[in-house]
Amino acid sequence: MRIFNYESGGRRYDIPSVPNTVKRFTGVITVLAVIAVIGLVVVTSVFVRVPSGYRGVLMTFGKVEDNVLQEGLNYKVPFSQTVVLMNVQIQKAESTEATVTQDLQEVATTVAVNFRLNPGKVNEIYKDLREDYVVRVIKPNIEESLKAVTADFRAEELVTKRAEVKATIDDILVERLSVFNIDVISVSLTDFQFSASFSQAIEAKVIAEQMALQAKNTLEQIRYEAQQQIIQAEAAKNATIARAEGDAFAQIIQANATAKSIKLITEQMTAEYSQYLWLQQWDGQLPVVYSGDGQGLILDISQLTRDTG
Repeated sequence: MRIFNYESGGRRYDIPSVPNTVKRFTGVITVLAVIAVIGLVVVTSVFVRVPSGYRGVLMTFGKVEDNVLQEGLNYKVPFSQTVVLMNVQIQKAESTEATVTQDLQEVATTVAVNFRLNPGKVNEIYKDLREDYVVRVIKPNIEESLKAVTADFRAEELVTKRAEVKATIDDILVERLSVFNIDVISVSLTDFQFSASFSQAIEAKVIAEQMALQAKNTLEQIRYEAQQQIIQAEAAKNATIARAEGDAFAQIIQANATAKSIKLITEQMTAEYSQYLWLQQWDGQLPVVYSGDGQGLILDISQLTRDTG
C-alpha cells in the first residue's frame, strides 16, 4: 500500500492510497447506476398512462396518428412518439351575447352549453383545432345561434316561449358542432337582460294585467252574489206559491169533504133521525112560546107552568 504525505498548518499527515480493486469496483457501480437511470428513462418513455375520462392523441415526430389511445397503459416508441391527452368528459361552455329581438329590443342573453368531445375522433379534433376548440368553435357558434334565434322572437316571447327558444338553439348547435366531432349534451338559457325602458314597460304591463284581473275577479264575485240572491228570491217565491197552492188545495179538499158529508146526511135524513138529533141537543127546557096547529093560537107555556104550580 502506498502512503501519501500531506502537510497543512505546519503539520504532516500520512494518507494511504486507494487500492486499484476499490477503484475498479466504484467504477462498475457508477456505470451500473448510469445504465439503470437510462433504462428507467427508456421504460418510462415506452409506456404512457391515459387516465379515466381522457383519450390519448398519438403523434410520431409531430404527425398525428390514426389510432386513439384508450384509458389505461399504452405503448409508444421512445423518443420519436409523444402523446397529448384530450378530455372526453362532459364540459361546460358559457357565453353572453347582446342581440336584437324581432321587435327591435336589445337583450343580453347568457347561454350555457354542456358538450363532450367524440372519444373516437379526438385525433381529428386535435389535428384541426388543437386544444382551443372552445374558443375557436364552440363560443362563436353559440353567439351566432343566439343572434339567429332571438331575431325570430319578440322580446317578451323570450320569456313566455323560453322552452321553444331553448329547443331551437339546441337544434342549431347540435347541427353545427357535429361537423367538428363535438356532441352537444344540453343547452340552458341562464339569463335574459333587457333594457331598462323595456323592463319598466313590462312591469307596467304586468301591473295593469294584474289590476284588470283583480277587477274581473271582483266583477265575477259581484255577479255570483247577485245570482245567488236571484236564486234565493226565486226559491222563496216558489216556496210561497207552493204553500199558497197547498193551502188552497187543502181548503178545496176540506170543502169537498164537507159538501159530501152534508149531501150524505141530507140523503139519509128521516123524520125519526131528525127527531133523534133534536132530542140529542135538547136541554130539557120547554119552549117559552108555542104555536099551535096553524090556527093562530099562541100560548105562553112558561105562564101555564106557573099557574098550575
